[in-house]
Amino acid sequence: MKNQTVSIQTEARPFCPLCGERGEMFYSRLKDQLFGAPGEWDLCKCPAGNCGLLWLNPAPVQEDIGKAYQNYYTHGGTGESLMRKCVKTAYTLLSRLPEWTVGLAQARNRMRWLYLDNLFSGKLLDVGCGDGLYLHFMAGKGWKTEGLDFDANALKRARETYGLNVHQSDLFSRHYPAHTFDAVTLRHVIEHLPDPLGVLRECLRILRPGGTLVIVTPNSESLGHGLTHECWRGLEVPRHLQIFSLTSLKLCAGLLGYKPGHFQAFTTATGADFILDESLALQSRGRSDLPHGEQKKTLHWTRTLRAIRLQYREHLSLEKDPSIGEEAVLILNKK
Repeated sequence: MKNQTVSIQTEARPFCPLCGERGEMFYSRLKDQLFGAPGEWDLCKCPAGNCGLLWLNPAPVQEDIGKAYQNYYTHGGTGESLMRKCVKTAYTLLSRLPEWTVGLAQARNRMRWLYLDNLFSGKLLDVGCGDGLYLHFMAGKGWKTEGLDFDANALKRARETYGLNVHQSDLFSRHYPAHTFDAVTLRHVIEHLPDPLGVLRECLRILRPGGTLVIVTPNSESLGHGLTHECWRGLEVPRHLQIFSLTSLKLCAGLLGYKPGHFQAFTTATGADFILDESLALQSRGRSDLPHGEQKKTLHWTRTLRAIRLQYREHLSLEKDPSIGEEAVLILNKK
């Protein structure tokens, strides 16, 4: 893999993209430890109590954002080692009983559906569909599916492997008519968007009345972030232009015209094993001898077991503190 030699032009973003408050410095001089994008990056935090958004300041200019993705995992990542895949398979089988006992398996199943499991099948758009695994799953459940992504290689795999209807495009360029879809999903997408609220408004416009919009994003108030700080996997500078929390997602709903009680917002620990494992690896410099973006991860038993223990701790703590899950979820039903 070639080293990144180009620089990324930036622009100042001193004010919160959601509420307009002037940000306060939260982290400074962060580097991309995952995929080697150039530069050092600062994160601001909104001081407003009903917001708390984190965002890059300065941030890449629109025309240079693509430079942050040159070594990104969707661009031909090599996958995990055979040993790690075998261990993950064994863990999945052995963990079924305890996961069902504590409710984690049920939560995982809901996340697999992206919370559309209680709906009749209809027409679904997945924004940021990647290689189409989720769309393939939903097509098997009777949904008529369509996907958007910027990654030509991932879209090629989606077409060749699953025969999916996917497009290399952003949402606005598709010019979908109003009331086109029964559901729109964005999983780990809004943190990448220069105008997240604008995209969510467009998603609502193309939904049919009664349709469902589902957003899943890393949660800046998670247990994992509190433990690993600058090494938390959810930061992912400079690709994550902003990082949301349960509080800031609720503010998004309000800015989109939804009153409290008329939307669902919660956090979940279903992805915590992966996010925590990655975060602990960065914290311990476990990948310092590997190329940026290397996906053939060696197996670190102690770290992986700690990540699993923390996942159970996080899941079991959600009833007491609903804000600490590794991922935050917002579900909006179109009025």
